[in-house]
Amino acid sequence: MKIKSYIIVMLFVSGLISSCKYDTTIANPDDYVKIYMSQAAESPANRTFIMADTLNTIIFGASYGGPATNEQDIQVSFDASPELVADYNQTNETDYDVLPAGSYEFENKSGVIRKGQYSTDPLKIKIKTKGALQQFKQYLLPVSIVQVSGNKPVNEALKTTYFRVEAQREGMSFKVLSFGKAGGTIDMNAVANIVNAQGADIVLVREMDIKTTRSGGVDQAEVLSGLLGMPNYVFAESIASYQGGKYGATVFTKYPIVKQETFILPTGNTSAEKGPLAVLELQINENQRITFAGTHLNASAAVRDVQLAELIRITEDYKDKPMILAGNFNDRPVGGPIYTAMAIKGWEYPCTTCPPNSPVVNPLNYSDFIMYRTSQDFKVLSYTVGTTSTSTHLPVIAQFTLYK
Repeated sequence: MKIKSYIIVMLFVSGLISSCKYDTTIANPDDYVKIYMSQAAESPANRTFIMADTLNTIIFGASYGGPATNEQDIQVSFDASPELVADYNQTNETDYDVLPAGSYEFENKSGVIRKGQYSTDPLKIKIKTKGALQQFKQYLLPVSIVQVSGNKPVNEALKTTYFRVEAQREGMSFKVLSFGKAGGTIDMNAVANIVNAQGADIVLVREMDIKTTRSGGVDQAEVLSGLLGMPNYVFAESIASYQGGKYGATVFTKYPIVKQETFILPTGNTSAEKGPLAVLELQINENQRITFAGTHLNASAAVRDVQLAELIRITEDYKDKPMILAGNFNDRPVGGPIYTAMAIKGWEYPCTTCPPNSPVVNPLNYSDFIMYRTSQDFKVLSYTVGTTSTSTHLPVIAQFTLYK
């Protein structure tokens, strides 16, 4: 707060001196002159760049503060201060790495605050990202005032700017939603309202009826597709013959489906309901594709183990592609046995302490979840749980950025 107050005072004073040389009621106004870096107030000053062959730029400089007009040229010299990173981390309980020496270069380490002016011309540091920095890793580059001409004092609180540098690949963002509507739910308008409120781009809706007696012979997937405005969808059955129709799960998407496969996950030597699995290759944009899979594992641990083995076998065929897997895994993320087994196969999770989604009021338990593979392809922007439902389970929503 002291730093910000000082800057506000300096800006206020600067406005005053446009109409008068200085406040003559202040004795020895030169005693109040200080040289400082305005960016230092950000602490840290965040700079995010896209990974590229071209160099990126950090702008920095120094400013003059005080009640009197600057009456002479003031030369200010700067340099990197990597030795300050350890103390910064300790003081602020952070763990930034030092920006590698070969990844940055000063175009000029000194600037001049001209007579009558209040800052140097912009100075530049060129930042190399591709081949020099790791994506998503946060680095710290302290830049300090090291010398000022004319014995002008430096504001020690604003002497050093800590630039936090992060490199990312260019990407695009989209939302994924997973939801169990309840098998007996036949009001597709109610389901559509819940899904549309989240603005998802890829949607898994479980417990879907296709022309069953209880649904009045309605193809729920077809109806819901129209209500969602998602003409591209794939139904994966778990029960091939149910009340004169079929029962399973459906993946809806606004993206073109390039390829699709459906599977039925086994249940071993039991008569338990089998598991639906839809695997879709989606054209996210002109140059990028992802694989999306939606499923529903059995509530019985013994049956789930059989289904898990088959789920892993199938998804391993896609391990070299960016992939998202959503569904009801009937386990507690991320420490449950299902998630532990999937993590061994390279699956990653959007959170470590994930919000529960069941029951609707005061959720304590888990059903639906969303996972992905790998962090080299995706960054999780958010993972949330909806607030309304047609079943005992709330929808879960994850927003991703997919990187080229």
